[in-house]
Amino acid sequence: MSALHQLRKVEPPAGGPFYEVLTAEELAKRWKVPASWVREQCRSRAVDPIPHIQLGRYVRFSFGSPVLTAWWERRQSGSK
Repeated sequence: MSALHQLRKVEPPAGGPFYEVLTAEELAKRWKVPASWVREQCRSRAVDPIPHIQLGRYVRFSFGSPVLTAWWERRQSGSK
């Protein structure tokens, strides 16, 4: 399943869940890392790229989505 299909939730508004859409700068601020690091981790050459949506030249992240949360947890367990 593509990252786009994994991140996109198509449900009625009352049924949610909907995830907050963030820019690289906003995600970096939440994670307290440089925005350049977030952008670098989205590139195809990254070993385990951050799940993201590419909208032309713009990159967006679904904050709180299961896919992004799973990526975060994999990275935390790998740093022990």
